[in-house]
Amino acid sequence: MTVLLALLGALFIGISDFLGGAASHKASPLTVSAVLQLTGLLTLAPIAAVLGASALTAGDLGLGAASGLVTSVAFLGFFTAMAHGRIGVVLPVSAAVAALLPAVAGVVGGNRLSALALGGVVCALVAIPLVAYEPEEGGGEPREGAPERWSAARQVFVSAVCGAGFGIYFICIGHTSTDSGLWPTVANLVVAVAVTIPVAARAGLMPGPASAPRLALFGGLALGVADATLTTALQRGPLTVASVLGNLYPLVTIVLGVVVLRERVHRWHAVGFALALAGVTMIAAG
Repeated sequence: MTVLLALLGALFIGISDFLGGAASHKASPLTVSAVLQLTGLLTLAPIAAVLGASALTAGDLGLGAASGLVTSVAFLGFFTAMAHGRIGVVLPVSAAVAALLPAVAGVVGGNRLSALALGGVVCALVAIPLVAYEPEEGGGEPREGAPERWSAARQVFVSAVCGAGFGIYFICIGHTSTDSGLWPTVANLVVAVAVTIPVAARAGLMPGPASAPRLALFGGLALGVADATLTTALQRGPLTVASVLGNLYPLVTIVLGVVVLRERVHRWHAVGFALALAGVTMIAAG
């Protein structure tokens, strides 16, 4: 069940990421981030209320709130890195760190995996940066008015820090009780919204309900569903498996790009897909 729920989480995260990325072509990334998080909260809260919680504690809510503070900052850093760097550096580095950190924490924390399942985790970890990598299109001088390009070392460092922030989310939610239901992740989004929306509003980038980017709204719906499935997977564990499979979302984004936007599949994408499929199969069998 953990494998299925984590893969469903990756599916909906990938959909949300694709829609958010498409919305960012016409709206500010900060606007898109704020709309995504707010819509995700409005989607997740009713689901959490319906499913309920048999024993919600302050500790569980605290873990969710702490992860929300970290991820809200990570999102802002991530979008800043995307503006000043290359997607081919920022996305694979952040995605790989976001998967690796909770995977290691799970093993250190006592997750016992068979040799086959552990091999599957390794395959999936290698697959994530492969499917997330995108080459830099074109060349020449940056266009006039474009943000200053960071050095490669700075791009990698900031991306790794942001990925660690996303990884902390997996660790925090993975250590909440199954009896707390989805409320720790609701707390995560409450804090994230409380941080992001004032920043967007101060910058004049917070739209009203009628002017909100529609793709971002649909992306927020997908985010709410993703949080529901992924939270359950992380709570039921093991953390190592749930976090790694949940971070396979770049596969979904790539597939949608190929199907909807007719983007080209590169050779390393095919290798990443094969490794991901092998990894999922080995984890499920193990």
